Amino acid sequence: MKTSGQLRMGLILILNCVLVWCAAVPQTRYTVDIVLPCDYALLDSGVGGLGFTRQKVTLVLKNVTVKGEEPAEPMPDYQPPENPDTTVFLATAVDLAPLSFAERLLHVECGDEGEKVEEVECEISPLYSQLFAAHIRLSELSIAIMAKAESPIETSDELANDKVVLPMSVELLVSSSPPSQKSSLSDEVTLNCEVWGGTEVNVDWHLQKDGTGHRLNLEDSRITIQKETEETKETSSLTIRKLNVHDEGTYICVVSSEKHRVQQILQLQIREPPKVTVSVSQNPKTTVTCRTDHYYPLDVDVTWLLNGSPLTHVSPFTSSHRRNQDGTYSVNSFLEVPAPEPGAPADTYTCSVSHVSVTDPIIMEVHVLPEQTDVSYTATFFTVLLAITILSILLFLWQQRDKRAKKKTI
Repeated sequence: MKTSGQLRMGLILILNCVLVWCAAVPQTRYTVDIVLPCDYALLDSGVGGLGFTRQKVTLVLKNVTVKGEEPAEPMPDYQPPENPDTTVFLATAVDLAPLSFAERLLHVECGDEGEKVEEVECEISPLYSQLFAAHIRLSELSIAIMAKAESPIETSDELANDKVVLPMSVELLVSSSPPSQKSSLSDEVTLNCEVWGGTEVNVDWHLQKDGTGHRLNLEDSRITIQKETEETKETSSLTIRKLNVHDEGTYICVVSSEKHRVQQILQLQIREPPKVTVSVSQNPKTTVTCRTDHYYPLDVDVTWLLNGSPLTHVSPFTSSHRRNQDGTYSVNSFLEVPAPEPGAPADTYTCSVSHVSVTDPIIMEVHVLPEQTDVSYTATFFTVLLAITILSILLFLWQQRDKRAKKKTI
C-alpha cells in the first residue's frame, strides 16, 4: 500500500514538472509570404448592360505572422519578378497579430509531390482611389482584406493589362469560420467574426431576412455578444440560444474603423427533421395514413411502397401543408387500399419521407391484414351457439339433481 502511494505521488510530481516545462516553452513566431492565384474583377458596361470582366492576377501576402513551431527549413521570401506573367498585388501585413489560418493558406494550393490540398477562391476588386478589396474563400473559411496601394493608381483597368507589381499595405483583415452553419430548433449556435488591424474598430451585427435588414436586438435574452481583444486582433462572437425558425437568415458582421468599413456575411439555416408515424384504420374503408410532423424548411417528399415496390394501382391523397405555432410544418398522406385476399399474407405499406435535414429517407411501415370471410363469421356463430347449448344442458341437469335431492330429504 505504501509503495502504491509513493508511485502515485511520483507520477504527480513528474506530471507537474512536464506541465511547468511546457508552459515555460515560448510560442515561436515567424513570418511567411503567402502567394495565391486570384481573379481581378472590374465593372464593365458592355452591350448587355453592367457586368464584370475577370483577369488572372497574383495576390502576395507578405510578412504574415505565424505562431507555432517554426519549420526546419525557413520558407523563402517572395521576390517580385522583373517581368511578371500576371499583375502582382504585393500586400504587406504590417504589425498584425498572428493569423490563425496562415498555415492553411500557405499550403492551400499544393501538397506533397504537387498534389492539390484544398481549393481556394480569390477575388480582388478596386474600390476607390488607392483602395482595393480582396475576398478569399475556402471550405468553412471566408476572409476579407482591405489593402491600400502605396502610390496613386491612374486607371484600375490598366493593372491587369500592364502586368505590373503593385506594392500595397494591409489595413484591415476580417475572417469568419465557418461562414455557413446548419442547426436544429432549440440548439445553440455561435457565429464568429475575427478582425485584424492596427487601428481601433467597432463591430456590429445585423440580420438580413425576407428582403429587410435590421440591427440585432440585444434585449433578447437568448442573444449575447462577447468580445475578446489580443494585440491587434479582436474577436466578436454572436451566440443565439434556443433557436427558432425566425433566427434563420443572413447575419452580417459589420466592421468599422476610422477610415474603412468591411462586412462579413454568415448564413444560418434551420434544419429540423420530420417526425413520421404511420397507421391503418377502418372507417369504413381501409385507410393507411402517413403523418409527417414538425419539419423545417417547407419542402418535403412523401412516397409510398407496397411490399417493397412502388405503388401503381393506388394514388395517395396529400393534405396541404400546415404551419405550426413554432414555425415548423406538417403534412398528411392518405391511401385507401384494398385488403388482401382471404388466406393471403398481409400487405406491407411503406411511407418514405425525404427532407433536407436528413441524409437518408425516413422509412416507416404498416401492415394491412386480410379481411375475415363469411365462413369465419358462420363458424364463430355456431361455436357460440354450441357453447350456449352445452351450458343450457348443464344447467338443466343441475336443476334436476337439485330436485331429486330435495325429495330424498322430505
